[in-house]
Amino acid sequence: MRYVSTRRGSPEVDFATAFMTGLAPDGGLYIPVDIPRVPDGWESWGYIDAVSWSLEAFGVDEPRALVAEAAARFGHPDIVPLLDVADRHIYELFWGPTLSFKDHALQVLGRLLAREMGGASPTVAIGATSGDTGSAAIEGCRGQPNLRIIVLYPDGMVSEFQRRQMTTVADENVMAVAVRGTFDDCQAMVKQAFADHEGLLAVNSINWARIAAQVGYYLFLGARMGAEFDVVVPTGNFGNAYSCWLAKQIGVPVGRITLANNANHLLADVVEGNGPATTPVTATLAPAMDIAIPSNFERFDGDPMVEFSAGWVDDLEIVGTIASVHDQHDYTLDPHTATAWKVGEETRTDKPQVVISTAHPAKFAGAVATAIGYEPTLPPGYESLMDLPERIVTIDADPSALNSLIR
Repeated sequence: MRYVSTRRGSPEVDFATAFMTGLAPDGGLYIPVDIPRVPDGWESWGYIDAVSWSLEAFGVDEPRALVAEAAARFGHPDIVPLLDVADRHIYELFWGPTLSFKDHALQVLGRLLAREMGGASPTVAIGATSGDTGSAAIEGCRGQPNLRIIVLYPDGMVSEFQRRQMTTVADENVMAVAVRGTFDDCQAMVKQAFADHEGLLAVNSINWARIAAQVGYYLFLGARMGAEFDVVVPTGNFGNAYSCWLAKQIGVPVGRITLANNANHLLADVVEGNGPATTPVTATLAPAMDIAIPSNFERFDGDPMVEFSAGWVDDLEIVGTIASVHDQHDYTLDPHTATAWKVGEETRTDKPQVVISTAHPAKFAGAVATAIGYEPTLPPGYESLMDLPERIVTIDADPSALNSLIR
């Protein structure tokens, strides 16, 4: 599989080069020259089959053992439970070690990095997070002797649970960096760092391996659904939604894809023909979606007004949705999944609709408690998180401040 920059100013590369460099030299994101198609019999695949095939189709050599090791860390026997709630389906992607959908890709990516680097000299992996990517990347890379990971997050704009998942990790190769700014500031600093330094590794969804792994869980979903279905994806940086769209191009019988935004609704505006507009980021109860500039949208090659439906909800609607689904169906949504549930009400067709659930509600206990009157139960193993000491480096939203940390 060959890769080219979205900006078409860099030469084609193989998967290994795209994976280990993250951004193309011209500042663009890597995309595959060709899109694979699912083979006959894919409908019988299990999770490991689906993710392994996706990675291999996009250029990863012998990924199955890595995928199996990653899957063994998930806390549910189905890895990704597919539940019936009322007359819709919920696809729970949050049973990994950091309770976020990001674990599906980053548990594999961490193992792939370790394999590709072998005994190489220490390397810096860097990424920006709006909440969930950071902890999942840290969990995938912590303790690796030849890798140092730096994760930037917007100070005061992630939940306490999300922050502590990053800042309480004791491994010396981990640095959690609070940036006085927004996620978009963090993301811009990371991209500038790739321009300023050679040899950095990307753990954001700018790294194609993240997309390839996420396509795999949509293949697994398609195999289980068995017939055409619609999907509602809560999205901020467009990586999860792009992965769903790409799975559709590969052959998964996805019908309508609906993008669900919170009050930071640039993607919804673009789909509805009202954007893009330049508006400041608003802090919301769904912080992983508090993004104004979705990086992965650069990878999309099509007419968003044709390919997607979209909508957005504010915090009051998020709380109301969590409350009503809990009261009527005895199911607890996290704020991000609540945006998808609410927006999906307006875009239903006669096909089954799958709501993508991206995070465990315990990660956003305050918002959930506001809606249902009590905090959701923490999964086993997280009881001490709020008592552990934190290690935080705080910097201004200035590339030079980050440069001093990369060394």
